[in-house]
Amino acid sequence: MFYAKTKPVQTIREHTDCLVAELERLKSTYGSRFVHMDERMWKLLRLAVEYHDVGKAWPGFQNRLRKQLGEKKLPNTITYSVPHNYLSVGMIPIKKYKLTKEESRLLIHAVGYHHERSELPDKEKIEEILENEMRPYLPQLIDHMKLDIPETFSYKSIARLSKRYSQFDDDFYKYVLLKGLVHRIDHAASAGVDIELHADKHIGAQVTAYMEHKGYAKNELQQFAEANTDKSIIVIAQTGMGKTEAALLWINEDKGFFTLPLRVSINAIYDRILSPQEINYHPEALGLLHSTSNDYLQEKEELDEKWEDIYRHSRHLSSKLLLTTIDQILKFPFGYRGFEKELAAMANAKVVIDEIQAYEPKIAAMLIKALEMIHKIGGKFMVMTATLPTIYLDELKKRNIITESDVGKFINQDITRHRICLRQEGITEVGEEIIEQAKDTQVLVIVNTVRRAVKMYEQLRKIDPEANVYLLHSQFTQEDRKLLEEEIKSFNKPKPGEPRRSGVWVTTQLVEASLDIDFDYLYTEISTLDSFFQRLGRCYRNGKRSPVQPNVYVFTEDVAGLGYIYDADLVKKGLALLQPYQGRILDEQAKVEMVQRLYSRESLANTAFLREFEEALHEFDFLDFYEVTGQEAQKKLRDIQTVQVIPECFFDEIFDLVKEYEKCQVDWKRRQEIRRKIEAKSIGVYRFQAEDKLSTLSGLDNIFILHCGYEFDRESRQGRGIVSDIEITMFS
Repeated sequence: MFYAKTKPVQTIREHTDCLVAELERLKSTYGSRFVHMDERMWKLLRLAVEYHDVGKAWPGFQNRLRKQLGEKKLPNTITYSVPHNYLSVGMIPIKKYKLTKEESRLLIHAVGYHHERSELPDKEKIEEILENEMRPYLPQLIDHMKLDIPETFSYKSIARLSKRYSQFDDDFYKYVLLKGLVHRIDHAASAGVDIELHADKHIGAQVTAYMEHKGYAKNELQQFAEANTDKSIIVIAQTGMGKTEAALLWINEDKGFFTLPLRVSINAIYDRILSPQEINYHPEALGLLHSTSNDYLQEKEELDEKWEDIYRHSRHLSSKLLLTTIDQILKFPFGYRGFEKELAAMANAKVVIDEIQAYEPKIAAMLIKALEMIHKIGGKFMVMTATLPTIYLDELKKRNIITESDVGKFINQDITRHRICLRQEGITEVGEEIIEQAKDTQVLVIVNTVRRAVKMYEQLRKIDPEANVYLLHSQFTQEDRKLLEEEIKSFNKPKPGEPRRSGVWVTTQLVEASLDIDFDYLYTEISTLDSFFQRLGRCYRNGKRSPVQPNVYVFTEDVAGLGYIYDADLVKKGLALLQPYQGRILDEQAKVEMVQRLYSRESLANTAFLREFEEALHEFDFLDFYEVTGQEAQKKLRDIQTVQVIPECFFDEIFDLVKEYEKCQVDWKRRQEIRRKIEAKSIGVYRFQAEDKLSTLSGLDNIFILHCGYEFDRESRQGRGIVSDIEITMFS
């Protein structure tokens, strides 16, 4: 008996058969979608699956499993350990299958590195194990696996593992595809999930049915997307034109990944696609994957007990349509060990990148490299945005993955929503004006840092303690921030029969793209143009007529966050472009043209933005792959280490939960539930800014107690959040 696993108990042959079944499922559902998978490649994949775990038959490996099962150990004299995947390579009969030199290298590396190990292959140790401890079991193993295994082990194959593939090799993307599919197939079979789920659930057809039911005609943007489902495209379209529907129509019948910068935005789209009143997509075909998606799914009553399966399928990238953040699926340009799984998942799929301009230049560089890699492995992408920096489009054209005909611009000049007023004063100087304006209207105030937001909130509350003044930023606990997000939406869009309230909400750029809100007036500090135009989308969003008087006031003095939140040079250049629109309507065409001018290579010359973008691109283009782990890549992507903290005033509330969590080692569901309750009191912060104010929380990794004050009244929905003398938030 040769075991592969103990939970559940599976022999190597049984486990291999599970992989074969998933391979056949993949081939039958999306086989025709793989550009690089001809019949020879499918044969190599089948061989990789059949031979990937034969090395587990080594008595040293078997005895670890036998000990767990309480079974008698096999004779075993070698005390050191060698990863089974390296042993498997030596037992592949390369000559029997008449493989070319290139094919044999693909197969050897796909099997040899289907587990990424920190230790490199040691040819002498591998040879000793194969000759002294595997050879006696060879007849039984051949009978068990029903495979040809040569009597003369292939040490030449093992030697070929020493030189790993590089992104400059001709067969690099074939290798990535082969190895990545082995990863996907193996992980799906081991987890007991289908590698591809509900392949017949076409999102495009569902969106068309939804639009017909609502009586909506497809606009030019949606028609463009639908007419170009066979290629990668870029669409530039203003807010409110139905970009989400366009993206889903473009995905059509294919497997799709839909990415957004913020979890809140993703959750909102998830709800909309799932809702019976809206798109009403099949719940088990729709996945959700981000750092807190497990909690979000569990809280959705309509999913009942299905949420666990949905979460598992999301983690294994099995969902027909997966809504996710870029850090979950698009960090493969870092070339971390095991990146092939994520990139191979793109080979038969379509990827949507929404709001690419919202990412900082280093991350935008990573995304452009990711789009190039998706293109080369055979996948397709759609970039959709209200404003696209010119250098991003130029770079995509330069890399020959986008042409001018692949770009669609859709601007409705019939509706003009914003008349701006540039004011040479600080936003904190006009508190009384804001309070007066908010007596019978809804006013949104957006500033650049949390500290400025708190100061503004305190000032407005002092001017009129009876006024409806609320504060929203990222330094509230998860549960309180959720309350505030619900409150701002209900404040802004009351239920039928409820009166529309007046008042002020003071916020940071947190609301730029994450919340569907629509205020009468916007008071904002100047920021970079792309950020500023996002802010405009929260004001007079559904306006039917052009405003006669200014409804957007932009404050250009004593601006918070310049130099560390926003590039001061870019803000200055953007302000110069805005000056001609003083007191005038700022239409959609003007916004697009201004961003194109601001983010052209000529305009960006000698700026930190261009330097960071080009340096990051150069690094990705010449990176030595397999140097970092996935976790290290995640850390690089986030650029800085973040931690979850709980204000010390909540310690007594969570004390019993922490103790129960420590004791609850077996019931993982209960542990998950406890951790979720604890994390509801947490806030994400930069570690380096809060280091001297942190205390460890026993038994909970990466959750700390933060020595600070905290203020929030859950009944009135008012308060300042964290009260600290430093800014420690992930998002200002």
